[in-house]
Amino acid sequence: MSGTRVVTPGGWATVDSLHVGDEVLTFDAGFQRITALVSDPIFSHDHMAPRKLWPLFVPVGALENRRDLLVQPGEGVLVESPQVRDKWGDPFSVIPGAALDVIDGTYRVEPATPLKAILPVFAEDQMVFVNGGALLFSQCIWGVRAGVRPRFGAAANYNMVPVERAMTMLETGAIRNVTVKPEMMLAAA
Repeated sequence: MSGTRVVTPGGWATVDSLHVGDEVLTFDAGFQRITALVSDPIFSHDHMAPRKLWPLFVPVGALENRRDLLVQPGEGVLVESPQVRDKWGDPFSVIPGAALDVIDGTYRVEPATPLKAILPVFAEDQMVFVNGGALLFSQCIWGVRAGVRPRFGAAANYNMVPVERAMTMLETGAIRNVTVKPEMMLAAA
């Protein structure tokens, strides 16, 4: 989302201040060069968004973020989960932002002002550090919209867990370092 902060070699910068060729810190590959930037309107006064498409407010610390964060419902979020392994056997899962609705302190934000997503594109899929520690998925396939073809074809580095399964993982404690809303813990019991 516009205003989200990422790590560059010069320090933290907002995603809207980035340019093609800038480098951003990623989880798997260190600093990676941006090959394209795609701007995607999320909400404008001309287009109403249904509640299920509203971004989620994620408070400081909920995802190891040191700043509040807005996450789109369909955006991939990397979380640590010893019960699920990625294709390399590491204990991480990519869950959709919509699943974060069960985390204590999160809520849907009704857009009051125009919002847009700034999607950084890299040669390969990357997890990007945002707002002091959270990790969000940046798919190389986004570049197709900017006329850039992914180097290795379709996005393949990460697969997102379906939202219902991700919510169950959160509610049952399968994902580390998150606190579930009390009403969700009762529902899971």
